[in-house]
Amino acid sequence: MIDTLYANVKRINQGIEDLRTGFFQVQNFPRHAKDIIFTKMDSFSEKDLIQNAERQRKASSLDSHNISYEQFSNSSSPNSPKKSRPISMFVHPQEKLNQTSEVTNNNNFNIMPTPENTIPPSLPSIPYPLAQEVDVASVNSFKTVETSHTGDQESLCSDVLERANNPQGIIKMLCELDGGLSIALERVKQDVISAKEVATFLKKRASLEEEYGRMMIKMSRSLQESHNTNDTKQGSYGESWMNMLKLHESIGENRVKFAAAIQEISEDVSVLYKETDKSRKNLKDSGHKHEKAIQESETALEKARGKYESHSEDWERTLLQKNGDIPTTSKPRTLTKVFSKQSKSPTQLVKMEEDARNKAEAANATYKQHLNSTNATRHDYYEVHLPRMITSLKDTADECDIGLQYHLARYSYLFENTMMSDALVITPVNEADGPALRKIVEQINNDADFHTYVQNYGAKTRRKIINFDIPYDQYNMSEQAVNIMNPKNIFGVDLAEQMQRDGQEIPLILVKCCEAIEQSGGLRSQGLYRLSGVKSHIERLQALFDRNAEAVDLNAEEHLADVNNVTGVLKLWFRELPDPLFTREMYQDFVNASKIADDKKRVLALHERVNNLPDANYSTLKYLMGHLNKVVENQEYNKMNEHNLSIVFGPTLMGTPLPDHSQNDAAGLNDMGLQYKVVETILMSYRSIFVME
Repeated sequence: MIDTLYANVKRINQGIEDLRTGFFQVQNFPRHAKDIIFTKMDSFSEKDLIQNAERQRKASSLDSHNISYEQFSNSSSPNSPKKSRPISMFVHPQEKLNQTSEVTNNNNFNIMPTPENTIPPSLPSIPYPLAQEVDVASVNSFKTVETSHTGDQESLCSDVLERANNPQGIIKMLCELDGGLSIALERVKQDVISAKEVATFLKKRASLEEEYGRMMIKMSRSLQESHNTNDTKQGSYGESWMNMLKLHESIGENRVKFAAAIQEISEDVSVLYKETDKSRKNLKDSGHKHEKAIQESETALEKARGKYESHSEDWERTLLQKNGDIPTTSKPRTLTKVFSKQSKSPTQLVKMEEDARNKAEAANATYKQHLNSTNATRHDYYEVHLPRMITSLKDTADECDIGLQYHLARYSYLFENTMMSDALVITPVNEADGPALRKIVEQINNDADFHTYVQNYGAKTRRKIINFDIPYDQYNMSEQAVNIMNPKNIFGVDLAEQMQRDGQEIPLILVKCCEAIEQSGGLRSQGLYRLSGVKSHIERLQALFDRNAEAVDLNAEEHLADVNNVTGVLKLWFRELPDPLFTREMYQDFVNASKIADDKKRVLALHERVNNLPDANYSTLKYLMGHLNKVVENQEYNKMNEHNLSIVFGPTLMGTPLPDHSQNDAAGLNDMGLQYKVVETILMSYRSIFVME
């Protein structure tokens, strides 16, 4: 028997290479299945092959998918472990029976009877070598004998090839493979992905063809319409050019039809892969459902077996204790502890043995029930459900393969037909269908076209050549360049002079600055006119106003980013006036008027002096005070009242007095307070001085 085992192992090792060269060369076998099977073959060690062969030999007397109950009925022994073991450990427990038999014979013990028997029978020893006793070195020693199994190898390969060529053989082979359902599912998944890829290609190809065809038609028709309106060549060239455009329009129409046909094929392929994927998912869910049922059944069987062994061990202990048999060899601690306790009476022992036997019989019945249920579930899965699911997957894969091949054939035919249609448009077989493209180009006669052109042009008009000298054409510079060359300075220029020069009633810089402040919400800016701006920005604004005040746009974002830059350039313009706004000539008059204690009289005196200002100064002061009055109206936000504004604009508007009006510096400092008083009083009386006059 061991020779047969070694021969089987040798035959399997040698047959793997033959499988690589012969088995998977079948046309329709899934490539992914090859990879999975070869991976599993390569992962087997020689020891694994020996153990698998040994297990198959042991199970030869069993049903192909059933678990034998008789192999478990006598498996309880004095040294059986209590912990649960996986199903793979008790499907074929013949090795444990041998070990139990040896222990029993050596110690003169009888094995505990099964629940069906009341008299404990002896277990016979099974005289065959265990698979674990066969090591790799023993197997390798047989590898030198290669010619002894040549016939078996050829028979195995021919059997595999015969199955591969037969669809039913492939299905049977997948049913016998571990993971056969996964292989079939993976094959259908490959079909789905391939069909989806083809659908995507056809959809994009249809989009490209449609865009190409429509753009070709649009271009051809557009050029045909514009040909007669443009100054293009006529004659033979014009006729040939129009024929070429019509030819390209026909090609575009062919491509639009081709795109519509491709789109239809793409939709059919999309339906194909969606239906295939739906069928695959349903079969996959069904397979998982059956596999889960098997796992749950085997788990329940394992628990029932553990309970059966536990109750059998209890029965065994009570039976030994009842008969007064104490083992001489070492036993599990649980058994030793039983005999170390105080001896019980015979009546108690009989009662204990009867209770233990009843529990063992009940556990045995439950165990057999789960065993039968598990075998039935496994039988239904491996004999009914698995072949049905693999057959359905094979049919689904075949339908997808055939459908995909059919649609690709449709695409190939349409593509070839479109190319032939384009070729017939470019080079027709019959002359009645129109001239070929090359012949259209050959019909162009450039010399005749030029002769016709000259004749037609000469008939329209005849102009004589006039010989005259070319006059001088002076270059006119742009207004911006002229402003740079001839700037209209406003800083440091007398107020009346610049207003007369520019033809303005109000200085343009004053109007622009006030409007920019009021329109941008600057009236609510805290510290307006009191805070200073950025010096570099103020100097840049000064340069722009000196170049061309009309071109300055203070509403630009760069200028309105900080309103203090606008107020700064306005205050700078007032300070640089050669003669201050209140004029030096009238300086002392304004100061004297500000000294009047009575408010009404002081207002009347200042009103009189304001009216005596030059026209340019008066109009400028009126506009400025109107703007500052708006600033005062928003003092809740800007914190600038009449007094604060007078501190800012007093020295700016009044300047310094003439030398003969101030004898020393102390007197000049005293005048500053009077300057504030002048501006503050005028600002507070703005309406009575300017509006109501």
